[in-house]
Amino acid sequence: MHLEHDEGSITLCFERSPNQRAMAALHALLMGGLVCLLLFGAIHLLVTAPATRGGTALFLAACAAFAAWNGATSLLEADYATVFDLKARTVSVTETSIMTRRRGPISFDEVAGLSTRVGFASNHRSVIAELILTNGDTWRLGYELIWLKPSSSSDIPALIKRVRKATGLRGQHSE
Repeated sequence: MHLEHDEGSITLCFERSPNQRAMAALHALLMGGLVCLLLFGAIHLLVTAPATRGGTALFLAACAAFAAWNGATSLLEADYATVFDLKARTVSVTETSIMTRRRGPISFDEVAGLSTRVGFASNHRSVIAELILTNGDTWRLGYELIWLKPSSSSDIPALIKRVRKATGLRGQHSE
């Protein structure tokens, strides 16, 4: 995650690292192989003994569906670009994945907080940056994997603190 300063705006950019992208592709490939193996086993059971193995085949098919979902979600992680327009006092978030989704712009008055917390993102312990709105919605702005290290090793709380200082938004870092 990094900051870009333009005239009158601050852009908070989050892109998954090349290592994260490679691990996501490898994970999806392994899950694809597992799906094929489970479906082959289910079909084999139905062909060889359909009357006595129907429940087991259904269980294998359900496991294959879960493995397919697990593999697909690793490829669907989004990259985020959050633009804080200091002149118009608005914020907008663009999520880029298979489809691009834009949220906002919304006024700074509609933002309850710009915060960080320790949680799970992409199936790993992470420091997560979030924009919390007054209507109760939460927009994810990015995350950094911290594994088992303390969250103080992450750069995200310092970046978010700089953005809060420049924009005047409230927020906090929680463990």
